[in-house]
Amino acid sequence: MVRISSAMIPSASLADISRAQQDLVEAARQSSAQTRASDLKGYGREAQTLVSAQRLVARTEGFQATARELTTRMQIQDVTIGRAADAVSKLKEDLFQNVGLESGEGVRAQLEEAFAVIKDAMNINLGGRYLFGGVLNDRPPITAASLSDLAANPLEDAMEEGAEAQVMRIEEGRTVQAGLVADDVVSLAMASLKRLAELDEGPDGPFGGDLTNLQKQAIQTELTSLSAAFDHILSRQSENGRLAKDVDSASTRLTSSLNALDEAIGGIVNVDLAEVAVRLNQAQFAYESSASIFNVLRNLSLLNILK
Repeated sequence: MVRISSAMIPSASLADISRAQQDLVEAARQSSAQTRASDLKGYGREAQTLVSAQRLVARTEGFQATARELTTRMQIQDVTIGRAADAVSKLKEDLFQNVGLESGEGVRAQLEEAFAVIKDAMNINLGGRYLFGGVLNDRPPITAASLSDLAANPLEDAMEEGAEAQVMRIEEGRTVQAGLVADDVVSLAMASLKRLAELDEGPDGPFGGDLTNLQKQAIQTELTSLSAAFDHILSRQSENGRLAKDVDSASTRLTSSLNALDEAIGGIVNVDLAEVAVRLNQAQFAYESSASIFNVLRNLSLLNILK
């Protein structure tokens, strides 16, 4: 004969309460966190896929941060290259007027102004890094302290020459040039300024009063050189714009990749909130029912039932 123990009744009821409580806690967690599990073990075979996707997200976000930095740099570079071009254009106009008037008045001041603007534009820095320094971005690319310094020393001593452009990775397996270098942008303009400054400080100078034939001829020659320098600066500004478009296109692709990855990860991690709400209600009802039954059964014994 099978013996019946009254102790088994509340014990079984307690097990029901425990299961209902676990279901309730898990449903509440999913409702709050909106994720299927609290750790990777909860995703079973999909855990490896999830880890790989999350790593890819981290790399893509890193590329996107680089693209944003490059966009900022190239916007600043566009403005500063434009300033250098304007300085050369203004100098050309001023010198042309001097030749027309056959007067050297103000030529030195015009050269000083152009030098100061070009130097300031090319020595722009962002976070302590010189944008036109290339891989040597820890030092200013134009080192000449003044126009006189430019005139007194070789051009290679007045500015960093031959520095390689900095290269940055913006996509998996793809790098772009991070910006232009100063000597590639303004070397022609600086050479022209140097020649005119040498003339001003040499035996055939200074500029002032009526232009001598030699001074007039020198200015006319430099007008041609400055025109070439101006066109070259504009071409470098266009190159900067092309690079900026490449970076912008890459940034758009990165955003699309992140959206796709987020959707894929969401398919693994996210829960159906409507389904969770139903399970939460069911778990709460089951817990309350189990607790109610336990309260009834704990006051009963088999002896009472058999009476």
